[in-house]
Amino acid sequence: MSAHKLMSASFANLLIPVSGLLVSPFLSRELGPEGRGVYAALTLPIVVWGWIGTYGLQDALSYHVRQGRLSSRAAARFSLLAMLPLSVLTVGALATLGFFLFSDTAQYRQFLVLVVFAPLHVLANLLIGALTGNADIRGLNLVKVVPALVRTGVVIFACLAFDLDAYQAGLIFAASVLAGLAFGLVRLWTAADPPTGQAAASDRGTTPVPTGSLLRYSLACLPGVLAAVSSARLAQVIGLPLIGPRELGYYAVAVSVAEIPMVIATAARSVLMGRQGSAAPRAVTQVARLAVLATVIACAVLALSAGYAVPLVFGADFAAAVVPTIILCTATVLYACMIIFTAALLAHDRPIWSSGALVAGSVVGVLALLVLSPLGAVGAAIASLAGYAATTTMAAVGVRRVPALRSVRMLTVPYADDIRLIRERTARIAAVLRRPGVPTAGQREKPETTGTKENAPMPASMTARVVAAGRRLGPGTVGVGALFVLAWLRVVPPQVVQFLTGGRPAFNSREVTGSPVSDLIGDGLTLLFLLLAAGLTGHGLWRRGVTGRRWIAVALAALLAIEVAGLLRGQPPGAVAAALPLAALAIWAQRPPVEVLGVIGALGALTAFGSMVFAAIRPDLALLSGTAAGEKQVLLGGLLAGPYLHSNVLGLALALSLPFACYLRRPAARWACLALILGALVWTGSRTSQLAAGVVLLAYLLMRLLRGRSWPASALVAAGGLLVIAVPLITTDPDSFSKRGQIWSALLDRWSDSPLFGWGPKIFQNSTLAAELGGQFNHGHNIMVHLLVVGGLTAVVPFALLCFVAWRRAVSLATDGEQVALLFLVALVHVSWLEASHLSTTLTGYLAWLPLVTIALARPASSSARSACPPAAATAPAQSMDPVSEPASNGS
Repeated sequence: MSAHKLMSASFANLLIPVSGLLVSPFLSRELGPEGRGVYAALTLPIVVWGWIGTYGLQDALSYHVRQGRLSSRAAARFSLLAMLPLSVLTVGALATLGFFLFSDTAQYRQFLVLVVFAPLHVLANLLIGALTGNADIRGLNLVKVVPALVRTGVVIFACLAFDLDAYQAGLIFAASVLAGLAFGLVRLWTAADPPTGQAAASDRGTTPVPTGSLLRYSLACLPGVLAAVSSARLAQVIGLPLIGPRELGYYAVAVSVAEIPMVIATAARSVLMGRQGSAAPRAVTQVARLAVLATVIACAVLALSAGYAVPLVFGADFAAAVVPTIILCTATVLYACMIIFTAALLAHDRPIWSSGALVAGSVVGVLALLVLSPLGAVGAAIASLAGYAATTTMAAVGVRRVPALRSVRMLTVPYADDIRLIRERTARIAAVLRRPGVPTAGQREKPETTGTKENAPMPASMTARVVAAGRRLGPGTVGVGALFVLAWLRVVPPQVVQFLTGGRPAFNSREVTGSPVSDLIGDGLTLLFLLLAAGLTGHGLWRRGVTGRRWIAVALAALLAIEVAGLLRGQPPGAVAAALPLAALAIWAQRPPVEVLGVIGALGALTAFGSMVFAAIRPDLALLSGTAAGEKQVLLGGLLAGPYLHSNVLGLALALSLPFACYLRRPAARWACLALILGALVWTGSRTSQLAAGVVLLAYLLMRLLRGRSWPASALVAAGGLLVIAVPLITTDPDSFSKRGQIWSALLDRWSDSPLFGWGPKIFQNSTLAAELGGQFNHGHNIMVHLLVVGGLTAVVPFALLCFVAWRRAVSLATDGEQVALLFLVALVHVSWLEASHLSTTLTGYLAWLPLVTIALARPASSSARSACPPAAATAPAQSMDPVSEPASNGS
């Protein structure tokens, strides 16, 4: 159980530095090294005082709740009452500290505003102490993680949308703690405490809260709290006057990387200081030994990769942070031992020893910083290493004096049973990776029988296995998957051929000369796509009849409205304009399971891999650099564009494919595809697509933390939809969002002249409009603006209805355990408020239109299994095939 708690707490704690890593590149590029240092100086005193301002009450609450002397509800009441005097002390102390830290009057005034939020950080740490003592790892995770996730999303959005400065970023940081406070108070107030003992009596009010004991314990811990803070963060707090803002910026980046393994030791501390279910010391301390081993491995990996990873992630300007990062990785190993030793001392009522060790290390660290400050960030890192070493040494002496612990080895070096546990867990993971497939919530295992096709031995040859898989899936599922493959083949290979024969065209230029070979390949693939879609439509209607007419009308309305608008403007559609509507008819007629979208995930990984190989072989064709890259940070010689005209378009394809990689059955293939897509996405430099991928991961993590509830993802879908509508309407500065403000203003003005039907899909070929937009663009850089200008309200309204139907079906699937469809909608809306090239009505728009139609119209793979019906019920498809409670009729 302790190992499970360690994994849970470590995973949640890991999100905090991961959120810092996600935010840091945006802040670093937005603020620069000097602005990054000012941001650290504005916010770190608040973080530090969040620990100091508890005056040891955090550990006191943990100890008393752990020992059963204080109930969770009483601890919450005590924390709220203690905030009255602590707030006064916090504001006064930070205001005085700021007077010495900031020589600039304007920066000092900004700091005073941020100080108002500091008492909230103190209260959050008090709640963390109470939750730790109650061994409420879930509540502890929520208090820590939710503010970090909120802060990450808001800061990244602000960096993309506005010109953010250090003060505004500090305001976002300081206020984000409010989300965690709400969760912490609710968890403590509703926690179930042991029914007997002093805690239960204090909760009923029959016994007063042990205020005297709390204060005495906190005073004993206070020197250790002060020393721990100075060991961990003082270099960043006082670093501005000692090493300067630039070196402080380097040091802050190094800390953000090297502190990642610290989450393991912090998680072990939370488990060690909570209520224990076992009295055996060796079993209780197993979590400490596993934490030290994991920290050593993680720090070694980070130190070896720092020389490459730090400049890649943070930019070439921060190459000077590599050496401090390596030094701090070594220091993190000692930090882990320090945290575990002092936690063990506090849990065994040795606060004096814990405080003494921390004070000794603090003195050593501060003196070393004063001496080594001329070395800048490197000197600050060495000072941290020396301080951790001193604390660890003295704490180890204290641990040896605790009879229950017997030796330092019990907290650091794994025993044979620990190694056995690691081997068992590793073997279990390896078995999962070797397994041919893991059934999802919608793919329950069928009972084994003999003599049936489903349970016949798998054929040996590859051809026979493919044929058997096709028979098992059925012609409808295979056919729709083949449509996705043909659409991908129509988009990617012809473009590669064109690049190889004619070179990459200049960015934002109409001079795209077609190659006869690429045109021939493209026309042939388009013809195959049309024939296959027509065949699937006829086959499905012949088998099932005509049902669900209103839903196919919803799927086709927006596409047809755009083509009608083109006809009204004298823009006759080509044969390719029939591809997506015919594919929608095929999906409606066949009703494939939603897992068929896994084909798009595999194609996304293939696109990522092929693009990176293309960049290695022909970087002049696959990479963008110079003026084509704009203001973006160029990675590995350029921005990865692969077979697409721009890196943003490749980023869109990868972001929209990302959720569907989760449908791949083999875990090894699934994780490999996710890694390929995310790696290539970073290389593209497409900030919009990276943001969308980050929001998808956030939605997934929130649904995991909240036990599969779909409302967090639905809330993120709604937030993205709000951005799609509001951002272009409220943007007045033409230079906003990389000059998208000018594009939106010009297109909305043009739409106002024809609000009902718009101007047709070829409006962007108008030379007059190109002058108004400031360049040759082929889409509106926002799906609402794009649909309004090409199809008017007659296109926007049915598209919104299609998205609503798809969302309703995705929520239904998520309730049954299939969350991928909902994650796709999260990705779609969050790429669509700054881009719209994925909404083309030609086959280049297959990544948006076809998944939307599939989700809105498709059936789950095993709805009968999900509803726990007997196997025979699976042969009755009438209800399971209809997506939205449509009665089965008309020859179905």
